[in-house]
Amino acid sequence: MNYKKITYAILPFLLVAFMQTLTYWGNQWYAEMAGTIGVDYSFVFKAFNDNVPFLAWTIYPYTIAFPFWVLSFFYIAFRSKKNMYVLLTVIFVSFTLSGLFYFFFQSDVQAWRETSGLFARTDLNFTENFVMTIYNAAGPRNALPSYHCMMSWFCILGARMDKKMPIVSKTIIWTLGIAICISTQTLKQHYIIDLIAAIAVAEIFYWVLRKSKLVQWFENQFTKINIKWNLEWDESIK
Repeated sequence: MNYKKITYAILPFLLVAFMQTLTYWGNQWYAEMAGTIGVDYSFVFKAFNDNVPFLAWTIYPYTIAFPFWVLSFFYIAFRSKKNMYVLLTVIFVSFTLSGLFYFFFQSDVQAWRETSGLFARTDLNFTENFVMTIYNAAGPRNALPSYHCMMSWFCILGARMDKKMPIVSKTIIWTLGIAICISTQTLKQHYIIDLIAAIAVAEIFYWVLRKSKLVQWFENQFTKINIKWNLEWDESIK
C-alpha cells in the first residue's frame, strides 16, 4: 500500500478539525461565557417538528458519526486527490459561514430536547443515560445549521464525486450519512430547518466552489508543505 495516498491528507484533515473546533466549540464556549440565549426555531415547519417521535436508540448512529466522518474523509482522499481538495474547500467555506451565523444569530433547542421526556426522570436506562450525556456534552446551541447533518452530507458529496467508487462503499456512506441526519431529528437535537439548512449550505458551496480557483489554491499550499515534509502523494504514479 502507498501510504502517501493517506499522509498527504493529514494536514488538510487537521485544518478541517481546527475549523470545526473553532466554529462549533468556540461558539459554544463564547455563548456560555456571554450567557447568550439563542433563538428557538421550532416555529419553522412546526407541524413537522411536533410529529417527530423521540427514539433514544438513534443515539448510536448519531455518535458513530465521529469515526464515520474521519474515515470517510481519508477514504475519499485515498481514492482521489482532486476530490479531497474540492471537499476541503467546500468544508472550509461552509464552516466559516456557519461559524459566523452561530456567532451573530445563535440558535437554541433546549425546549425541543425537553420534549424527549428524559429530563424529569430518575429511572433512565443505559441508552437514555447515554442521550443525556450527549445533551450535556454538546449543549443546546449551534443548532442552525446542523453540523451533524452538514458533515454527513460532505461525506455523501465525496461519494457522489467519485464515479468509480465501489457500490458497497457508496451504499455504506449514503446509508450512514442519511441515518445520522435522521437521528438529529429523532433525538430532538435539531429541528427540521437545521437539517435543511445544513444540506443546502453544503450543496450550494459544492456547486459554487467545485471548479473554483480556491480549490487549486488550497492544493498548491498543502502540496508545498507536504513536499517539504515528505508527505506528498504523486497521483500520476499508481
